[in-house]
Amino acid sequence: MKVNTQAHGNISVVIAHGPLIAEDSIDLRRAVETAAAVGKRHVVVDMKDVPYLDSAGIELLLELCGIKELAQQRPKLAALTETCLEALELTDVLPRMEVYDTVENALRSCRR
Repeated sequence: MKVNTQAHGNISVVIAHGPLIAEDSIDLRRAVETAAAVGKRHVVVDMKDVPYLDSAGIELLLELCGIKELAQQRPKLAALTETCLEALELTDVLPRMEVYDTVENALRSCRR
């Protein structure tokens, strides 16, 4: 999985490219943890280029919501594909995550 990070003031947008599966989930974890370590108050995970995720990917997203450094602000997920959204709904984890239809809406929610 390829992962890029962009800074938007005190917000880091972590952009994931490719399926979020067991073999590749470490890259996303590392990027989110790095964003938290550099003192960003908010982290948005852009999922528009993630075509699907497996159970390990779902577990990772749940774990990311519990990162100690992000205790005040859980990562916000943005632009989920239909397949990813459906997987999160079917596994009943969607209510535990803050999800936005676009990155812009997630960024806007951080600035309130």
